[in-house]
Amino acid sequence: MLKVAAEGLGVTVEPTFHAHAFPDIRVRGYGVEVKYSVRDTWSAGGNSVFESMRDPSVSEIYVMFGKVGGRPEARWAKYEDCIKHVRVSNTPRFVVDLDSEDSPLFERFDISYRNFSSLDEDGKMAHVRDYWRKRLPPGEHLWWLEPSHTLPINVRLYMNLPQTEKRMLRAEAALLCPQICKGSRARRKYEDAAMYLLTYHGVFCPQTRDLFSAGSVADHIVPIFANEPFVSRELRDIEHLMIDAAGRLDDALFLEYWGTTCPPHDRLGYWLSEADCYTEGWLPSELLFQDH
Repeated sequence: MLKVAAEGLGVTVEPTFHAHAFPDIRVRGYGVEVKYSVRDTWSAGGNSVFESMRDPSVSEIYVMFGKVGGRPEARWAKYEDCIKHVRVSNTPRFVVDLDSEDSPLFERFDISYRNFSSLDEDGKMAHVRDYWRKRLPPGEHLWWLEPSHTLPINVRLYMNLPQTEKRMLRAEAALLCPQICKGSRARRKYEDAAMYLLTYHGVFCPQTRDLFSAGSVADHIVPIFANEPFVSRELRDIEHLMIDAAGRLDDALFLEYWGTTCPPHDRLGYWLSEADCYTEGWLPSELLFQDH
C-alpha cells in the first residue's frame, strides 16, 4: 500500500524483512510499525523497551494496525501515542493499544518518547521500575526487575543452613521487614521476609514465623521485662547483625521493601520509627540500638 502511494514521488519504501527489526518499514526518516490482531481488539504486544534493533535513521514512527477479529478494520496512529503499558516477562516490552483511554505511557513516565529512546538500558529500566512500583499491590515486590537481584539457581532449605548464615539472613530480613514486630494476631506479617529469603538468597523457609517468634530461637536470651515477646528477644540477640546489614545492603533493597531510601547511618533510626508503629506493649526504640 505504501509503495503504491509513493509511486511517482521519488520516495523509496524500505521494508526491513527482519523479525526483530524496528520499525518494520522505513520511508525517508519515517518509520511504520505493522501490528495486527486476530481477535476483536486493538491491543498487541510491542517491541522491547530497549529498542536494540531500532534503525537510527528513523526519527518519527507510526503504527499501522489491522484488526481481523469481529469487524475487520485498519487504523493508524503515532507510535508514542498508543503505547499504554509495559509488560515484563523475559524482557520488558511495550503494549500497543489504539482503543485504550489511558494516557500515553511516556506521559506517565514524565519523559518524551524521543528522550526515553536516547537513554541507555539502565536509564530506561529506572522508568520501568518506577512505573511498576506504583502498580504492585501490597506484599508484591520487584525482585525480577531490581538491579541488585540475582536469583540463585539452587534453592536451599533454611533449616539445613549453617547457624551463622541463618542468623545473618534473619538479621537482613528483620531489617528490611519491620512489620515482623506486629502483634501475634497480625496476618501476613512474615510474607515479605519469606519472599526476601527466597528471591534474593534462594532460601526456602516453610515456617518463616519461627525465625522470629519461636522459643527455640530466643529462649537463651533472658527477658528484661515480664512477658517480653519472643520477637523482641530474638531481635536483641541479632541486633549487632542488623547494624552490620544496615551498613552494607544496597539502596535498591530499601527502596523495594521500605518504599524509600536513606543514608546507611540513618537506616536504624528509620527502622525503629517504623517498628514502633507496629508493636503492642513494647517499643523497639527503647530496647534496640541504644548505642547507635
